[in-house]
Amino acid sequence: MGCDFTGLRNRFAKEYKQRAIDVQTRMLLDYAPKALKDAYDGKTFKNKTMNLSDSYVWVVYYKGLIQGSGYLWNNSMAQTDSTFHHTKVNGRKLAETFVNSYSAMSSNGWELVFAATAPYSTYLENGTKRGRFYVISSIYDEVTSDFKGKAKVNLIINI
Repeated sequence: MGCDFTGLRNRFAKEYKQRAIDVQTRMLLDYAPKALKDAYDGKTFKNKTMNLSDSYVWVVYYKGLIQGSGYLWNNSMAQTDSTFHHTKVNGRKLAETFVNSYSAMSSNGWELVFAATAPYSTYLENGTKRGRFYVISSIYDEVTSDFKGKAKVNLIINI
């Protein structure tokens, strides 16, 4: 009479899969803040009030659930709100709202999201009278190349 190792094999397979998921998630959590900093370093606009930089945020999802998120800097850098079309803009509050309200586009696998949530980020990226400015899009090609389909990558400018 032979031994049935099916249960043991299934347990090991499940543990191995979970470890692989944890490793991939950790890689994304380590990668995201560096890539967001690269986006800021690649900006071509002047950041007078620091509200636009405060609106930068990254989020890592796995199967539609947040695994981690962060901002360009740990603390808000803006000393005061800025104004855009007669509306007060607080970059950090906009970034926090984004994290709390965004729904992952995929419920399978990983999704890595980078966002610049200040309303004028779209205006700058799409072009002004003075030209088109990089806010966050400067990293898209590099990030998508780095992950080669292992994670869905979204760059969101405004919301």
